[in-house]
Amino acid sequence: MEDDLIASLTRQVQEEVIENYLNERRLIDLQLEELSEKAQKVRKGAKKTGKRITRIGYLLLDDFFRKKWANLVNLPENTYWYGCLMEEFSQDVRFIRVTALTNKGKFKKLLQEAYKRLVHRMAEYMETYNEFCKDCEAVNLNIKQFHSNYDLLTIVRFLKSLDVCGIERKKILGENFSPDELMSIDKKLYFKPVKIESWDLPIPLTLPEPMLVERELERLANEVYNTYGNRLKTIVR
Repeated sequence: MEDDLIASLTRQVQEEVIENYLNERRLIDLQLEELSEKAQKVRKGAKKTGKRITRIGYLLLDDFFRKKWANLVNLPENTYWYGCLMEEFSQDVRFIRVTALTNKGKFKKLLQEAYKRLVHRMAEYMETYNEFCKDCEAVNLNIKQFHSNYDLLTIVRFLKSLDVCGIERKKILGENFSPDELMSIDKKLYFKPVKIESWDLPIPLTLPEPMLVERELERLANEVYNTYGNRLKTIVR
């Protein structure tokens, strides 16, 4: 009788531990879902920022001048951002209005202003990206703490000792595991650390402040206009 009581109490304690375990597990599942949603927002921010680079590529007209600009602002090749520079411009960003006495003057102002807006947008993206990195670190700390709080082997042994119907009836597993998954539950219980690289998000650039490259941009604008003045008249209208 006493042995039965001890066994029953032990069982109740074990089930309570499992319930606590699975409640905390579901919280981490929710955090991982939130990370995926945030990653989508970061990716949208990268796309919006990239359009500002594409606009500059459009103003520079050919790859020779685009590469000169890339070197000027330390834009590395073989990156997402360099790809944006070479993309076709779809003109789906806000139109920039400038005033000057000549078309050449307008073009120089236009290139300077386009760069200023890029720097501003890149700073916003960097802030969003860095916040996402912090969120990933926080979730990884939670995962580490989660695994340290529970003996995984004990959890697995206990779950495998329960009959499948009993598990479903008591809802110990909630929606995290189906009966078929019990055979490989030891693998499914382990959370892998979050890796930022898995979302393939572009690393933000540290661009020179506009005032630091103002003269170089003006010289580049002069080169472009001296080469393509007639074509640029339609752009600076």
